[in-house]
Amino acid sequence: MRELFFRGVSGLLYAAMILGSVVYDQLLFTIVIVVFSTLAIIEFQRLIRHKSYMPMALVLLLIYNFYKSKIDAIDLIYPLVSVFIAHIFLIYWLFTKKRMTLNYLSKTLLSLFYLGMGCFFIVSLPGSPANYDFEKVMLFFVLIWTNNTFAYLTGRKLGKTPMFQRISPKKTWEGFFGGLIFSLAVALVFHHFSPESSVVFYLSVAFLCSIWATLGDLIQSKFKRLVNVKDSGSLIPGHGGFFDRMDSIIFAAPWIYLLFNFKDYVS
Repeated sequence: MRELFFRGVSGLLYAAMILGSVVYDQLLFTIVIVVFSTLAIIEFQRLIRHKSYMPMALVLLLIYNFYKSKIDAIDLIYPLVSVFIAHIFLIYWLFTKKRMTLNYLSKTLLSLFYLGMGCFFIVSLPGSPANYDFEKVMLFFVLIWTNNTFAYLTGRKLGKTPMFQRISPKKTWEGFFGGLIFSLAVALVFHHFSPESSVVFYLSVAFLCSIWATLGDLIQSKFKRLVNVKDSGSLIPGHGGFFDRMDSIIFAAPWIYLLFNFKDYVS
């Protein structure tokens, strides 16, 4: 009970900082995400015994050009493709029992395309400063958090069937479907109050958030299992580190960014 209390309080403070910055101002939101993502990258690099400032430096350069309106959605095709290739590689690695050997370059590229570019696409979700749409990023974060929270609670209460026992023994199929069902329900609530987009769109966002958030969490769990640690850090009581909190968000963001822009393109 004590652990659940601290987990709840720190989780609420973390969520309040992000959602408060989203509503207040895009620049503040960007600063908060960059700080949290930088801490996540530092924790990740500590896990893989690596140190490089280049990934976050390149991301900051991209964000600067994004704010100056020097790049738009079409310019991000190649970064998106690079991220998707990294994701496919990580998903393959998740399901294989082969040990991954990384050199300095591959660790740097992984830091960039796995975490750094995920940070950039979180910042890009609400659109350019001239067309800031905070409802998009609110939808994304609320659905991710709904999925993670109810997957955890449902798994604790009803979980019996392990999803991926050798990587994350406590993660169950009952928890996964609990998170998915509640995410779909919250998506319907968003559609009720903001019906300008179709119900299919909202349900698609919820479905993708659940799938990619779960994969992101499993991949992070495998990195931690390789070095035999429970948490990536200790900065957030009850949750571990920022990599523990940002893993699913960073992994899902590029795919939701793609869905948002596809919807805008066909509208």
